[in-house]
Amino acid sequence: MRQRSATKRSAYTLLEVSLVCALLVVVGSVSFPTVLDMYGRQRIEAGTDSVRAAWALAKARAIEEGRPYRFSVVPGRGVFRLAPDLDSYWSGSAPGQDSQGQGLIKEGTLPAGVLFAGSDGATPSMGVSPAAGPTPVGQFTRVAVFLPDGTAREDIAITFHLNNTRPRVLRLRAMTGVVTVKPQGVR
Repeated sequence: MRQRSATKRSAYTLLEVSLVCALLVVVGSVSFPTVLDMYGRQRIEAGTDSVRAAWALAKARAIEEGRPYRFSVVPGRGVFRLAPDLDSYWSGSAPGQDSQGQGLIKEGTLPAGVLFAGSDGATPSMGVSPAAGPTPVGQFTRVAVFLPDGTAREDIAITFHLNNTRPRVLRLRAMTGVVTVKPQGVR
């Protein structure tokens, strides 16, 4: 019969465990920025998708109701609003009697950290949080008006910004309604 060697060990040494831990820390520190970048791109894509959905809804409601619908944002925040393009819907109070029936009013927010850049495409001010409560109607800036014939009044470009992530631009062609999404700086 064979005898077992008396030197057989049943555990790892402290040096081996320390080396494995150090290797895990190095691999984690190298991969962490990549994971954050992927997560940031996903949030910007989710923001562009929510705006595209709002645009599709605005276009459909404009065609269905036979009246223009306005899409507005608050620059520097992640808040948007969709309602008929009548002053009574944008005055800050509930619209009174509407001869065409009650129109849809929809407000939405972008994913956490994603903001609409200013009209010049510059990085928005980070001083205002998107979750700061209800947004007064007077803070909204008109971006697009969708007409009952399925077109928009003018070509539109909206820039979405998230810290440490490349901004993305969502474009709408007025006459065709084609929507494209590209990183900022790409034509």
